[in-house]
Order: sequence, then structure tokens, then C-alpha cells
Amino acid sequence: MSRACLDRFLVSPCWLDQFSRVSQRRLPRPISDHFPVLLEGGSWRRGPAPFRFENMWFKVEGFKELIWSWWQGIEVRGSASFRLSAKLKDLKQKLKVWNREEFGNLESNKEAAIQQVEYWDRVEDERSLSMEELACKKEAKEVYAKWVDLEETHWRQASRELWLKAGDRNTRYFHSMASAHRRVNHMDRIKINGIKLTEEWEIREGVANAFKQQFSESPGWKADIGSLPFNQICVQEAEMLEAPFSEGEVQSALMELNGDKAPGPDGFSVFFWQCY
Repeated sequence: MSRACLDRFLVSPCWLDQFSRVSQRRLPRPISDHFPVLLEGGSWRRGPAPFRFENMWFKVEGFKELIWSWWQGIEVRGSASFRLSAKLKDLKQKLKVWNREEFGNLESNKEAAIQQVEYWDRVEDERSLSMEELACKKEAKEVYAKWVDLEETHWRQASRELWLKAGDRNTRYFHSMASAHRRVNHMDRIKINGIKLTEEWEIREGVANAFKQQFSESPGWKADIGSLPFNQICVQEAEMLEAPFSEGEVQSALMELNGDKAPGPDGFSVFFWQCY
């Protein structure tokens, strides 16, 4: 007797690139000995997109100076930590507006650039180009190359594939890995305390409540370890462990991190902190 795995879809990497937001789930099998598999397409359910600092912005001419001028123009009073948090929040809003009004959509800009290159190719097929037209064609190619480079930087950061260097035309690979991570991280159902949750708001509240219960302190009995014998460190060692970090130690640790690692809750990447 032979066994075969039939309850699955067969897809190619090209198909997954084209339809990166599909998901599949297994249905019940009340009659057949095979599980029906449902392939669902369309957009995934999600809330508002969180802010994510794009490292590709640093490749835009004058971007570093723009950030510096914004930062200097934000006046906030209070403690150091409050000023930092408030200025980052204000900077985040400025970046959103700049990205929407000045930078634009990456894919649309790349498409417009390649259309300009195609235009000059068609003109050159019909007649010889003048010196001014040749300069325009060269500029169009340079603009297209710029958007391709920015696209690769974007997808490398989204893919989290930190072992592979950018610049070797790995955009397709980065895009595939980012899509794969998105599919793996997608959660369309969850079971908490034996109860299956399928609605988006149920999943969100269920996960939040589960962690609140996990990390809340119980008012009941607590273990007492005061009378147990433990080896102790000397006073000098204790003072060394409690000594504050120096600015040089913090900066050295920061510079050793990979700039494309996942950002923190504020959305600013490691590369942002390294540059500023």
C-alpha cells in the first residue's frame, strides 16, 4: 500500500511573487478520507499600517540635512527622555508627509522612469538623437537605476535576510523572502484556553488579555527564599555590575548592530540611530 500527499497546492516562486497575500487553510473531512484545502486570495485583514523608517531614504540627496533641520526646529521642554520621545513623534509625522508628497510611491516612480527610457529608445529607432537628446536619455537611465537601487534597499530591509549583501541584484530574492515572512506571520485563527478565535478583533483582544494575565502578579502565596544559602559576590564585583554604562560603550554596541535589523516599537531602524 502506497501513501501520497494530495492535500496541498503546488505553486511556483513566480506565482507567489505575483500573489503574495494568499493563504491556505484545511477544511473538515466529514465524508472523504482527504482534507479539502481552501486557497484564499485578496488582502489580509489588518489594522492601520505602523510607521517604519525606510533606510533607502538615506540614499535620497539632501535627506540627512533635511532630518537635521527638522530635528533642530522641534522645540520641546521636559526631561531628556521626554524630549527624545516627543521629538521622535513629531519627526515621524514629518516623515510621513514627506514620504507621501515628495518621495512618492516607489513602484510608480520606477515604472515612470522605465517608460521614459523606453520613449528615448523608440525615438532612437526612428532617427539619430541630438546631443541634448542623448543627454536626456542618459539621465533617464540614471533615474531608473536610482529607483531600482532604492527598491532593492527597501526589500532587503523588509526581508530581514541580513546575511546577503545588497547591490547584487537580489531584489527578487528579498521580495520573495519578505512575502514568505508575511505569510508565515499571518494569523487567521488562534485557540486560547480551548476557545477558538477567528475574528480579527477577537484575536487581537484574546492575545492582549492572555499576556496581561500571564504577566500580572497574583495576590496569593509567594515563595520565600530569604533563608536559603546562596553564594555571594564581593562588594567590588557588585559595584562593577551596577556601574552605569559609559557613552562609549553604548555607541560601540550600537555601531556593531546590523542596520537592517527589525526596528523597535517606535518604527525607527537601527541604521537611523547609527547615522544620527
